[in-house]
Amino acid sequence: MKFRLTILALFSALALRAADALPLFNATLTMGKTHRFVLIDAAGKTSSFLGLGESFAGYKIKAYDPKSGVLEVERDGKVSRLTIMADAAILNAPAAAVPATVADAEALLNKIKFEDMMERALGGQKKAILGQFQQVGASMVARGADKADAEALQKKMADEILGVLDAKQMKTDVAKIYSELFTKQEIDQVAAFYSTPLGEMLAAKQPAVQEKLGAVIQGRMAEVMPRVQKMAGDFAATLPPRSPNPGAAPSAPPAPPKK
Repeated sequence: MKFRLTILALFSALALRAADALPLFNATLTMGKTHRFVLIDAAGKTSSFLGLGESFAGYKIKAYDPKSGVLEVERDGKVSRLTIMADAAILNAPAAAVPATVADAEALLNKIKFEDMMERALGGQKKAILGQFQQVGASMVARGADKADAEALQKKMADEILGVLDAKQMKTDVAKIYSELFTKQEIDQVAAFYSTPLGEMLAAKQPAVQEKLGAVIQGRMAEVMPRVQKMAGDFAATLPPRSPNPGAAPSAPPAPPKK
């Protein structure tokens, strides 16, 4: 019984020591005046890139001195000073890759305002599609179709196409692709950049860039279309004239003259 109590006491002491063990400072990412850090807890679990004020394994990151490389962490009012591990292979990347989740990717897409960016990028496309369907509807009416029926078909076709061009659904699709192609550390690094003033400015201006680029593309298309139409017209002019009744049987050859 005494031996059993001794074993329990030993395990309890080890557990308390593990709980009190300081995390290891494993990596840092520096972007201008902004810094992010990777810690490893006593159980070997690696954090994502953390900023000042964020917590991991019960320790809150309080301060960082880039000159000395000292990172201050606080737990229960006690401040401890950490220096980066001597065997850290790469200072600006975590040692072990961690698979990303869809939630990690969605958090990044939220930072870059993906839905706003896609709405602006798709706005011109949607307007062009609606214009094309209006032309189709007008053509149907001109050929004798009922106007109400043509408008109903036009709306049905437009809804079918525009349903595919949904920014929210595209965000879900892109988040899944990101989670498959990037590690959690890579996504965290990109998200860390977009948390900086420069990254926030880039994210804020990206929709306007997309909108201006769309206008440039539309302008170039407007320039090239007349040339393409002329090319098609010139080619059509070289074709032999079509028979007025292409379905009619060919006429019989003239009878040979009588001798």
